[in-house]
Amino acid sequence: MMLASDGSEIDWHVGYGPPPEKFQEKIDKSLKGIDTFKSLSERYAKDPKNIEVVFKLAQKVDDRHSPYDPQGREKILQLYNEVLALDPEGKLGTTDYDEKKVTFTEYAEFSIGTLAYRSDKRDPEPLKAFLKKYPQSPMLRDAYMYLALYYMNFGSKEESTKFFEDYVSKYPEEPYALSYYIQRIIRDKDNLDRGIELAKKINEIMKYNTAPRYTKNLAELYILKGEPEKADEAYGKDFMEGKINSVSFDLVDYANFWVNQNKNTESAINMAENAVKLNPDSSYILQQAAGIYCKLNKPEKALEIYGPEFIKKHLEESNYLGSYARFWTNQGKNLESALEAVSYTHLTLPTKRIV
Repeated sequence: MMLASDGSEIDWHVGYGPPPEKFQEKIDKSLKGIDTFKSLSERYAKDPKNIEVVFKLAQKVDDRHSPYDPQGREKILQLYNEVLALDPEGKLGTTDYDEKKVTFTEYAEFSIGTLAYRSDKRDPEPLKAFLKKYPQSPMLRDAYMYLALYYMNFGSKEESTKFFEDYVSKYPEEPYALSYYIQRIIRDKDNLDRGIELAKKINEIMKYNTAPRYTKNLAELYILKGEPEKADEAYGKDFMEGKINSVSFDLVDYANFWVNQNKNTESAINMAENAVKLNPDSSYILQQAAGIYCKLNKPEKALEIYGPEFIKKHLEESNYLGSYARFWTNQGKNLESALEAVSYTHLTLPTKRIV
């Protein structure tokens, strides 16, 4: 918030998004009086038919006020409706939206639609009209998303089904679109087979990095259908242990990368420690974490997690013992323990008769 010496509002910027240079540019423009709330308000008072001024002032007020604030809401609607009155055909100017151009009119209609959806009346009709009028709009995806949030919780089952079938046909590879439909199906406790079909499709789309919340939806559908064993198969112990294993591998990969760059070492150590906490029985994770400590010249920390105590737990597992011995031999440290591991390896190897 920027205030004049008399306390009046000059300008504001709600929220922050990187990079910092872009944010600084916005602050610098405000300090120069370019398109501030104050300058736009003064220009609007002198020329209320200047559509660019009306539109920018509408955006500014929209940015500041909550749609649930009655006074702010009325001011926002007033200004956007003035834009529509000045340029009903959308020919007098454009603005940027996600790095694409949209007309002032298109933007105003979208904004009015979102305000209607978020009003006490929860009216989806203006956004539905927007979908029909602007089928190629860069704002179309967001319009569908707002309507999905509405139909997840409101509207009849028939209306929501019709909307969601349209939505997923337009964005069949978008997990979040399919997920919104699934959540409505779970709410209605009906059309469960369709929900399971969509949930399986999400798992297929995200098979290399399935988000647990999506798999949870599949489990909920199986529970509603009276198939708890399938729910456990989809979202049970094995699923989450696999997630833990995957995350711990990602953490040590991150730690190794930054230690090798000699940067972010504090974060690298923290992530390596988290990996060990998540997966304390994985010899790979323990060895990787120990290697990170060795690179940072902290052999005592390496020994705490991958030292003689590790050997005591795996005296009859030759693959663990051999890997342990190789690791410390390559480090040139803890050699007495490495030799002990090798001796146990010979004791645990199966014997064969040679003819």
